[in-house]
Order: sequence, then structure tokens, then C-alpha cells
Amino acid sequence: MPPSAFVLPSLLTVLAVVASGCTGGSNGSTPTTPTQTIATDVLTGTVQPPVGGALQSAFVPFAVGQGGGQVQVTLTSAVETFPDGTLLPTVTMGLAVGTIAGGVCTQMANSFTTAQGGSQPQLTGSLTAGSYCVLVSDVSSQLGPVAFAVAVSHP
Repeated sequence: MPPSAFVLPSLLTVLAVVASGCTGGSNGSTPTTPTQTIATDVLTGTVQPPVGGALQSAFVPFAVGQGGGQVQVTLTSAVETFPDGTLLPTVTMGLAVGTIAGGVCTQMANSFTTAQGGSQPQLTGSLTAGSYCVLVSDVSSQLGPVAFAVAVSHP
């Protein structure tokens, strides 16, 4: 038998074995896309009353994880303490999302609303991965400090 006669049938046998192992079809399982883990941070702080007529604000930082995604911000509580010690649990505050640079939280465009403490998100939107802040501000010339809590749900 000439050498080429042996190589051709052997090559065909090898190709048949390889082809049978590579069906190109589905193995019965559907590829899955990983889902992002959503975290909810509860951030707290205090907005002081006006100083020399200037309304005050306070901010708290948060981070959006790799890939970014949908963010929901909820002012869950805002309670003003009047000088006589009485409490106002329905104070209206400014609420915004911003970025931090040089120790200052700068509000992002289209990210401001006014809100009272509640359970429904007052701000929603999509953010890329990175560091951000929630800015809570006096919008009513409050008479005393306002203790607040904000829930931020994010990837």
C-alpha cells in the first residue's frame, strides 16, 4: 500500500472523530447573564439651621459598583428639632445626587427634588460606577437642626 493511501483514510477517520465531538449545537443549557447585586445603604446626617441667613446642607457619600446601573434615593426620615425641643417629623428638605471633589458635594444636573420622609424613592436614575454623594439641604429656613436618613439602592 503506498504511503498516501494510508494517510488519507487515517485523516478521514481523525476528521470524523473530531467532527463528532464538535456538534456546534446546544448542550441543553441556556447561557445565563449574571445579575447585579443591589445594595441598599442607609445614610444619616444632620442639616444645621441657617447661619447668618444662609441655608445649610449636608452630604453623605456612597459608591456605585462595577458596571453601574439603576440607583434609587429615598429620604426615609427628616425630623427637625425646634429650639424648645419639640419635633417636626414632616419637614420638607432638598434632596439631590452629586459628585464629590475637594470635600464638596456638587449637585448633578437634573438630580434635585424636594421631599419629606417617606418610603417611595424620590430620585431614580442610572449612574456609572464611581463615587457619589447624596446632598440634603434646607429649603424652608428651618429653625433647628434636621436629622435625616436616606436609603440609597444601587449596584
